[in-house]
Amino acid sequence: MMSVTIAPPQLPGYDFVQQLGSGAAATVFLYNQRMPQRPVAVKVSNTTLDSRAAASFNREANFMATLSSNPYILSVYDAGITADGRGFMVIEYASGGTYDNAMKTQSLSCEQVLDLGIKLAGALYSAHRNNIIHHDIKPSNILITAQGLPVLSDFGISSDVYDRNATGFSLPWAPPEVLEHRSNGSETADIYSLAATLYALLAGSSPYQHDYHPHTQSELADLIINHPLPRIGRPDVPANVESVLSKALDKDPDHRYYSALEFARAMQRVQSVDYGHITPVVADGVSAYPKDSMRRRHSENATSTQTHAGRNWLKPTLITVCAAAVIASICLIFVFVVFPRMDTSSTSGITHANAPGATESDRGKDVAKNDDTITDIINGQVPSPENLSGQYAADGTSVTFTWMNPDPRNGDSYAWSLIQSDTVDQNVQTSITEATSITVSPQEGSQTCIQVSLVRINRQMSTNPAIACAARP
Repeated sequence: MMSVTIAPPQLPGYDFVQQLGSGAAATVFLYNQRMPQRPVAVKVSNTTLDSRAAASFNREANFMATLSSNPYILSVYDAGITADGRGFMVIEYASGGTYDNAMKTQSLSCEQVLDLGIKLAGALYSAHRNNIIHHDIKPSNILITAQGLPVLSDFGISSDVYDRNATGFSLPWAPPEVLEHRSNGSETADIYSLAATLYALLAGSSPYQHDYHPHTQSELADLIINHPLPRIGRPDVPANVESVLSKALDKDPDHRYYSALEFARAMQRVQSVDYGHITPVVADGVSAYPKDSMRRRHSENATSTQTHAGRNWLKPTLITVCAAAVIASICLIFVFVVFPRMDTSSTSGITHANAPGATESDRGKDVAKNDDTITDIINGQVPSPENLSGQYAADGTSVTFTWMNPDPRNGDSYAWSLIQSDTVDQNVQTSITEATSITVSPQEGSQTCIQVSLVRINRQMSTNPAIACAARP
């Protein structure tokens, strides 16, 4: 599709900064909102709105406003008509770009993809509960906020679940029933597209471009409709994950998960089994965790209680005999083992295995490190740096970024890398620093962007890096 270049409109209370992107239907600009002061994205229709176009634009604004309470759906702040009759919508500025680059570089671990999938499935379930079908879920429509959160965006071709004339879906992410015109989209079609997106983040390309490598659109469509789903082929992807995605990508919509919530629950169970923690589902009116995970805990408690109760049959006489035997054993150990060594041992307590020359301080650090590791395992993830922001030097020759550690510990460091537009710069290696600030040379263009992850002493890293951009003054 050809994009159209339009001039940024003058909007009361907003100052134009730069153009972010354009498409056939709309152009997106970056503005600074004066009150409250913050960067915002403004989506402006490329043409003046006739009645049909106005209805479509208003529908998108209303859809997004309805869903904005979900943290994983892009927020809408305002909407209206420009002086020359174009529709505009003021939305949250997601400065971190999109997940397109993560797909191309396969930079996400399987654990990170599951975490992302559960968050987005909850957001999608919220949309479906409001009778909204997205129609175009794909990596480029999943944005990254300044806080590093993934958000589902671009509800421009979304429709009411009862709208049988809706169109949409980009070919690589479309299910067979849509390509064969047996459906214009449904909840299970959205589930297919989300699963295809998660598959792509692991495989590096959409499901039927992976391994088959089609040369034409028609060849790709035929593969989606008639050929088996290729395996992802990554050694770090458990069979359980392949199985969950395969079900969501079934060619028969009746064989897929019947709701986005069920899809999220399946991913949570796999996450619990393979990684030992569960990402909560965020959606109104539903539990954050699967009920069977609670049942397992109750069952474990009940088993423990029953085992304890089963011991009540022991008779006092038997207890007395056992106690006497234990006391006798302790006495023998003391007489023949402990007592002879009392003159050669000046300390007592827990024995620590340390390297030669290790000090009490070293042992204390080891204990602290183990405690921190256990805490990270219990919490399920290392937090992301907070309040990441950047500022150009007055002469424009450098940019300084600063951030905060929400849970500082001994040995913490930070992995950072530059981001060019919506992609990580592959010519810049990830760097490590122990400081909470860095100074870099400005990138070309109107802004300089970085991503930062917290790295523990045990090498565990933030599940989601913090991302921020500094705008050139």
